[in-house]
Amino acid sequence: MLVFLYINIVWFLAGFINGVTSFGGNMFAVPLMTLVMDPKDAIILGCIGGLGITTSITVFYHRNLPKLEFILACVSSIVGVPFGMILLEIAPAKAVLIGCGCILLLFLAWQAVSGRMHLTFAIPMWTIVPVGILSGILLSSTSMGGPILAMYAVMRGWGKEVTLSVLSTMGMISMIFLVALQWKNGLYTPEILHNAMWAVPCTVIGVLISIPILRRIDPRLFRLLVLGMLAVSAGMLFMRGWQA
Repeated sequence: MLVFLYINIVWFLAGFINGVTSFGGNMFAVPLMTLVMDPKDAIILGCIGGLGITTSITVFYHRNLPKLEFILACVSSIVGVPFGMILLEIAPAKAVLIGCGCILLLFLAWQAVSGRMHLTFAIPMWTIVPVGILSGILLSSTSMGGPILAMYAVMRGWGKEVTLSVLSTMGMISMIFLVALQWKNGLYTPEILHNAMWAVPCTVIGVLISIPILRRIDPRLFRLLVLGMLAVSAGMLFMRGWQA
């Protein structure tokens, strides 16, 4: 019973965190799941839980989706995926992970410097194409394509709802393909499905509770929360790179 409550509370918090910061739910939940289950099962459950989070956010914020930028991001991300697979084959995993962590770290340093110097500017929409390609490369080589899109959202000056809508919709699409592939390969045990049956509703409740709170969050605070999640992403990349 304690394990059951622990799993549901963790996924509730994952949905809430993702609903407030636009990403990071799985980064929060999956490591905690490994404390009570096999790491492989934790990752598989994380895919189902992540699908619950992204789908619910996509539904709630679908009206805020910038359709042209979203289409460009999806197409360019698909283009980048094969290059990421090639990169994973020819480059050491440690170099790829640490290199991606350095990219995020440099971006955070630049944000800190530009904030102190009060420098503000918005990048043009066409930059979503190279960003989408880079996101696809990182998705297939490190499984973390979201942080690059979050960087784009900050530099583009997107609002809270637009950021949530784009990142979650792209995450939902990739999660659907991943879950379907895992189902086809018979990776879902009765225990995983039982945990998912309770974990997914908990993620939705977490997202629902985040909605009224997000409306009251100042845009500057939201920006800081996104930057904070990027810092966590950088830390995880460095940690995984060190262990590779």
